Amino acid sequence: MKKALRISFLLVAACLLLSGCVSKYKKISVSSFELESVVPTSLRSANVVVAVGISNPAPAFQVRDIEATIKRGEEVMGVVTGEPVSVDGKCDRVYRIPLQAQLADGISLMQLLATYKSFNPEDFYLDLHARANVAGKIGKDIDYKDMPLTKFLKK
Repeated sequence: MKKALRISFLLVAACLLLSGCVSKYKKISVSSFELESVVPTSLRSANVVVAVGISNPAPAFQVRDIEATIKRGEEVMGVVTGEPVSVDGKCDRVYRIPLQAQLADGISLMQLLATYKSFNPEDFYLDLHARANVAGKIGKDIDYKDMPLTKFLKK
């Protein structure tokens, strides 16, 4: 009987502890976003570094499987991928994130340069996918569809 009571108490305590952590993860926010550098690596790809400010009141976690599709209207212009990023727990910090950008099939450098001439950020959207992992395999997929590019360009 005492053993069952202890197990029940431990389960209730674990549930309360986990629910407290979950509410802290919901308070994570992106405080800044800045494009630091773009270095062409070929006619169809570039290495990009972005600085992302993250306010994290929760324990540390890792963001992996970062992939974004850049679209102009319905036309896919390119794909951006990134390496895993470890986000420190309980702090506000700016993270420099290296990314690799690749033009989509059917998009040439000349088309991209022609787009630059009449560039309007309101015409561009992102589909973003990533996975946030805590303690190895416990995690959550993060998916955003048709996110306006202007959201990232505002200061």
